[in-house]
Amino acid sequence: MKLIFPGLITWNILLFAAAITTGIEGWRIWHFSLGVFTGIFICLTHSLVFIHLIGSGKGVQEAVETHSLPNDPETGYVQRSRSYKKRAFPWAVSAPLAAMAVIWAGGWHDTNRFAAPEWLDVSHGWHTGLVWIAVGTNLCAFWKEYRVIAENSRLIREVNEIIRAKSLPPGAKL
Repeated sequence: MKLIFPGLITWNILLFAAAITTGIEGWRIWHFSLGVFTGIFICLTHSLVFIHLIGSGKGVQEAVETHSLPNDPETGYVQRSRSYKKRAFPWAVSAPLAAMAVIWAGGWHDTNRFAAPEWLDVSHGWHTGLVWIAVGTNLCAFWKEYRVIAENSRLIREVNEIIRAKSLPPGAKL
């Protein structure tokens, strides 16, 4: 996941840029399509992060139980794995919610365009403001989630090395 996630981040940033550019240029149908697709892709990306952390946490817990690894309740492998999920959860939820708010505001702006005179139209301001909030939230979430994924990867390697060392015959080297 540590190798896949930067690619997902790159695609998210490119999709954000394309959706914003088409909105600025006034290409409505492209803006709608890219905006909705970007929102779905954002939800997929953050869901994958959380699914990865849940799955690897379960794997660490099974490895600790199966191989009788030391597991201090305060600082052990299972506790560290749980702390990663706790650190990633707020970001994995708030970033897609921000993207959904942008999509909602975009729909509001499009339907409001026909109902309100231009001088009374506040939906464009809300949509634009929410876009920048969503961009900032997602960039911050990507940074935080990447750090958690990197720590989780180190934990998995650490557990795997201990298991490998325990399974070697006496006197053998790694």
